[in-house]
Amino acid sequence: MSASDAGYFDDYELPDTKQDENQRSMLVNAIQLMGKEYVGREFLRWLMEKTKVFEQEFPKDLTLVAWNAGLRTVGLEILSLCSEANVLQHVLTKEVIENE
Repeated sequence: MSASDAGYFDDYELPDTKQDENQRSMLVNAIQLMGKEYVGREFLRWLMEKTKVFEQEFPKDLTLVAWNAGLRTVGLEILSLCSEANVLQHVLTKEVIENE
């Protein structure tokens, strides 16, 4: 990895514009709403399972490796949003929240 590559990854993590920040804020709010209900948390957990966040596999087919990496990227973004929305613990542990 070159020095210019390292800068690329740093920029990727930060929202580029106010619009990006607003979009992320809307996504976090949506995750918070889903996290308040058992069905929403089950859906978030299902998404992370289907995007192979919790799996380790080493297929020989490089096309499958790339496909799984793309899936995992989406799943990890969902995990990140859950963390930011403070619902990750409830999603991962299948915890029942009082007053549901």
